Amino acid sequence: MKEFLVFLTALAMVCVGCVNQQEVAEPEAFLPIPSQSQLNWHKAEYMMFVHFGMKTFYPSSDHMGYGKEDPMKFDPFNFDAKQWVAAAKAGGFKGIVLTTKHHDGFCNWQTETTDHSLASSLWRDGKGDIVKDLIEACREGGVYFGIYVSIIDKHFEVAGSDLYDNYGDYYYAQLKELSTQYGPIDEYWFDGYKADELKINYSKIADLIREAQPNAVVYESGTMSEFLPDRSLAWPGRHGGLGPDQSYRVPINDVISWYPSEPSIILQGNWFHNNTPVISLETIQNYYLSSVGYGVTPLMNISPNTEGLIDEGTVERLKEFKAWVEKIHANDLSQMIDVKTSANSYRGKVSKYSPEMVIDNNFDTYFATNDSVRNAVIEINLGSVQEIDGFIIQEYIPLGQRIDGYSIECRVDNKWLEVFSGKKIGYKRIILEGRASASEIKFPASDGVRLIINQALACPLISTFQLIGDMKE
Repeated sequence: MKEFLVFLTALAMVCVGCVNQQEVAEPEAFLPIPSQSQLNWHKAEYMMFVHFGMKTFYPSSDHMGYGKEDPMKFDPFNFDAKQWVAAAKAGGFKGIVLTTKHHDGFCNWQTETTDHSLASSLWRDGKGDIVKDLIEACREGGVYFGIYVSIIDKHFEVAGSDLYDNYGDYYYAQLKELSTQYGPIDEYWFDGYKADELKINYSKIADLIREAQPNAVVYESGTMSEFLPDRSLAWPGRHGGLGPDQSYRVPINDVISWYPSEPSIILQGNWFHNNTPVISLETIQNYYLSSVGYGVTPLMNISPNTEGLIDEGTVERLKEFKAWVEKIHANDLSQMIDVKTSANSYRGKVSKYSPEMVIDNNFDTYFATNDSVRNAVIEINLGSVQEIDGFIIQEYIPLGQRIDGYSIECRVDNKWLEVFSGKKIGYKRIILEGRASASEIKFPASDGVRLIINQALACPLISTFQLIGDMKE
């Protein structure tokens, strides 16, 4: 009888636990939140920007182009879109954004709007189509694809058009061709340089994108955020890396919107290939840490040569870069067998919101507190003293950006020492010893680490807290 009562008591406790699991509501979204297209962009982490066009065949220190270049010089006789995709994947890039038209106005597709295009080139007897070949190669390779269509068009400025009375109609017709003839497009990239001086109906363009490419994200340099606030990406104010503590919460039309910055970074050439080698591995790493490591997704520019191929030396450098990125993420001390996690509190005391969620290698699970709690302490006990080179933290941003103050402590000789602090986390925050925002820091060998959320705009949600092991091995 006693054994039966013990069994009933245990069963009752299990049932209560089940009820508690069911009764604890998921955290409500803290607005704004990213649209699906913006979330896809965050998860891509870094993408390849490709400048390729007439300026490839007029190499110089000036990347502009002036619309008087001879299309007959365009002849990338070994062009291979699959080689570009293979190079992107070798470097860990999740997508390619192609310059379909740069400032000189030359069109990298078979367009009916102008003869200043591939149709007037020697390449493939004027019948080739860079956009078509690359988008097909991207789809085959499972790679995100985007288009850059320069708002500036120097050829139109000097030659005008027999078909269009004004540039606004001409530009819209080009965008309509690209938006409707090639299938899904993941990103539009609009350079806003001098955009205010051109008579372009950006509302009409926004309507076209919304209808023809409903899943595309739009980097728009301030031209169309008014019309596409649910999928826009911001011009960060400069090329190259950014600063830490990036906020995605930005006013658009007096409404706080999800509006992250997308930096563009030159890895080779002067945007276009100009016979200079790819930059050093260390410099690429620094750009990565000051973009991906600060929670944004950069476009890293690679320049194909006049043959239509990415240089072999560039491909090798991209492979080195990917190996370094993978090492950062693979050398995770939180995955050691003796590791234990704890927290000062967690949501409803149910396992799906417990601190174990930060080390399960699953972005879609997360630690959470109760709604009324705006701070937290997550502790990872390593079981033995380990060399630590850094940390990776991720918020669960599908429910909003919440963190507004955090610090990290390491345990040394049973004493907790603060080793880093910041404000924003966002999609991904990488803190690497001696680099970027931790350039003056050396982390101590420790047997325990704490992530302390000091301030949050709503109950904090942490998806990942990874401890980067010794990178010097």
